[in-house]
Amino acid sequence: MAAGLSERMGGQIPKQLLPLGGRPLVAVTVMNAVASSLDEVVVVTGHHGDEVAAAVAGTGAVAVANPDYRQGNMTSLRAAWEALPECEAYLVLLADMPGVTTAIIDRMVTVWTATQPWAATAVFTDGRRHPLLLSAAAMSQAVVLTGPKAVWKLLDAAPQGTVVTIDFAIPAPLDVNTIADYEALVSGSRDGSAE
Repeated sequence: MAAGLSERMGGQIPKQLLPLGGRPLVAVTVMNAVASSLDEVVVVTGHHGDEVAAAVAGTGAVAVANPDYRQGNMTSLRAAWEALPECEAYLVLLADMPGVTTAIIDRMVTVWTATQPWAATAVFTDGRRHPLLLSAAAMSQAVVLTGPKAVWKLLDAAPQGTVVTIDFAIPAPLDVNTIADYEALVSGSRDGSAE
């Protein structure tokens, strides 16, 4: 998901286009996904959509425009679902978390392959974070929801044992929401990655 307005950043450049290691932040995130065992990678664009699509061109991912991105992130989830309606499961990744490495993604896919849970969340040493794994059944329920944290609320309300936790014995990858987060990422005080 790379359609957001980056309102907490306060700058002219959306955070998904900020440079990281010579590439736009979104390209780093997408390249991690493309290098993983995922079958398909779709990048949902919105704010500065043409620039975001250009940033991921040639990576092997497909950019899908979300014309309703100003109405919240659930519209981006719906755009992804509409682009990939026949998938058995969906791994929801955020463009502003470049530290979600290929290894993290592959572990989530391995859990799906082995057990096919209704949904799964990543749990790091400092709490539950993205990425999220949603089966087709979970995704079909999620895409009709609205409002902030709608998917998290759906997972919290699911019957016990329905949502699997995938534990990673590392701190959560940095979620770049503010200028301070971005400065920590580029300074190396928080490198955004999890090994």
